Amino acid sequence: MTKIKIMEYWVIHLGPLSLHADTALYSLGVTAFLLLLAFAATRRMNLIPGSLQSLMEIVVEAMENMVRENIGHGGVHYLPFYATLMFYIFVANMTGLMPGLKSPTGDLNVTLGLAVSVILAMQYISIRVHGFRGWLLGFFRPNFLFFFLHLLELFTRPLTLALRLFGNIFAGEVLLTILYALAPVVVPTLWLAFSVAIGAIQAYIFTILSMAYTGIAVEE
Repeated sequence: MTKIKIMEYWVIHLGPLSLHADTALYSLGVTAFLLLLAFAATRRMNLIPGSLQSLMEIVVEAMENMVRENIGHGGVHYLPFYATLMFYIFVANMTGLMPGLKSPTGDLNVTLGLAVSVILAMQYISIRVHGFRGWLLGFFRPNFLFFFLHLLELFTRPLTLALRLFGNIFAGEVLLTILYALAPVVVPTLWLAFSVAIGAIQAYIFTILSMAYTGIAVEE
């Protein structure tokens, strides 16, 4: 019987801390790929764009509209953060679809890290809009009894995003690993095409809900 290994990590112990070294390496690989993509798309920008520049302009314009709709016109200043978030998640999701590789987003540590970045961005933007005093008072509206509810929402909203992203990517990679072991060609190929769509949808959902939650924080 063939033994199927599911999501084993290369763990490095740093004192009381443990590091998933393979996840860190894949994350660095995704980052390097995105930097190269950005360089290739912008190094020769023309009034008559090439195919890559045209594609990137369409994506960035679509994201700019998303930011305006969810955060307001002032939200366009934070487009680089949300664009980076969506591009990173999408490429990370795709990484695990290649044989022998894993998606960084299939590791809960990564998706929780993304959730923390969203929480920090929400508070930073809210403070920029309302000032520190207005941001702090927002936790006590409409009265002080709502403080713990607002505090709970601050963490639960991004946390659900992290768990949803992790669950979908992890489950997809586990199923793909099993299918490759049981039926090496036809079935995994079909599931692979489906997984591409799932990875793209999950990147979109994480980003658009992050914008929506930020928009709510700004309005409050």
